[in-house]
Amino acid sequence: MRISEHTFENQDVVLDFHEFDHCTFKNCKVAIHGTGPCSLVSCGFDGCTFGFAGPAANTLQIMTMLYHGGFRDIVEATLENVRKGNHPGAPPKA
Repeated sequence: MRISEHTFENQDVVLDFHEFDHCTFKNCKVAIHGTGPCSLVSCGFDGCTFGFAGPAANTLQIMTMLYHGGFRDIVEATLENVRKGNHPGAPPKA
C-alpha cells in the first residue's frame, strides 16, 4: 500500500508491505518484521523508536552470532554492501 504526505503521531507503525512517500513520523514505534518489502522516500522521523521482529529480528540475531563467532569479515562485507546500496540479488555497484 502506498501512503503519501501523511503524518503519523504516537502510533505503532509496521513498515512491511508499505511504501511511505514524504511522510512524517512523530513519537512512533516503527517496526520492521521482514515479511515483505517496504520503502521510505523523503520521510522524516522525530522521537521515534525502531524495532525488529520476526524474520528481521532473526536476521539480526544471525548477523550478531556470525560477527562474534569468527565471521566478522563476512558481516563487515555485508554492511559495506549496505553502505554502497547493494542488496542481495543485485549486481554490485562500482
